[in-house]
Amino acid sequence: MAKPPKTEPPRIFISHAWEDKALVRRLEKTLADAGAEVWVDHAGIRGGDNLPERINDALEWCNTLLLVWSKAAKGSHWVKLEWTNAISLRKLIVPCPIDGTPVPPIMANTAYIDFSDREQGVRELLRALQLAQTSAKDLDTESELAGVIHARLSQAASPSVPKPPQNGPKAAPPKSKPPVSKPTPPARPTIIQLRHTPINPLSAEAVQQMLREKNFYDQYKNSSGKGIQHEYESVERAGAALVIDHATGLTWQKGGSEKYVPFKEAETYIRQLNANKHGGVTDWRLPTLEEAMSLMEPKEHGNLYIDPVFDRQQTWIWTADKESAGRAWYVDFGYGSCDRHGIGSSLYVRAVRS
Repeated sequence: MAKPPKTEPPRIFISHAWEDKALVRRLEKTLADAGAEVWVDHAGIRGGDNLPERINDALEWCNTLLLVWSKAAKGSHWVKLEWTNAISLRKLIVPCPIDGTPVPPIMANTAYIDFSDREQGVRELLRALQLAQTSAKDLDTESELAGVIHARLSQAASPSVPKPPQNGPKAAPPKSKPPVSKPTPPARPTIIQLRHTPINPLSAEAVQQMLREKNFYDQYKNSSGKGIQHEYESVERAGAALVIDHATGLTWQKGGSEKYVPFKEAETYIRQLNANKHGGVTDWRLPTLEEAMSLMEPKEHGNLYIDPVFDRQQTWIWTADKESAGRAWYVDFGYGSCDRHGIGSSLYVRAVRS
């Protein structure tokens, strides 16, 4: 089998559900390292943004839509918007099912790459997109999808200039054309990175420094802090009311514990959430002080310094950070500040996951 002609690196739009973000981040890095141009919407639904316009710009830019398909993707309005518009724009669509969820009926006869085995799926995808070195044996046994991708991407390649005949007058050499700059992918939003590993002990001096560096509002310790411009999205997952902050990439409980609990019971509460697969996942944890203070607003909403998207009952919450073995840090949305309490005291819990 002849080796397919060399093509320009694919411009890939990765369509996916927020729940599959961890896999998509690894896939994005692998494709970029292999030479592809990749665009991923890391922020999801951003407050104040014209999301359909951003999707339209990215779809016009790309030549390949990589559809990371799962149960969550099937239920996502935005994923459906992306793949249906990709079809209308005649973009190459590469379905990559990851959990056995059947692909949409319109793609039933489309060759796909099975990502139930992640490593094998990545290898097949790189080979199909001509992003990996392949031997003659590999090329002979490539999947149907690889051939389709080679053909579709080759259509965009510039035709070669025919050689002049050996006898007779020679054709004039073609005029050189000015280089065409490649289109720039739509800008990717930056996710604010927050510490998610607890610190024990966490001193008052370190907290003061953190508040200044992060520009977090604290009525007593950093009253000039502006806080974070959040991009909240209220969702329901497996019967649980959640709030996704696309600015930080964190998912929070909309509410939390229904009563005050001591610190040890707060840890028990977290274990119970995970045992019950709250929201369909098992990686809930107590927030660090840095994460919890990211929720603090520099002005009151009603009587709390937290956005009304959250329930109003959890006025102060435990964090995973401790000042000492017997004192843990907490955040008080009623007073707009953070402080520490003895672990025998009782406060609310609001769980978080990355």
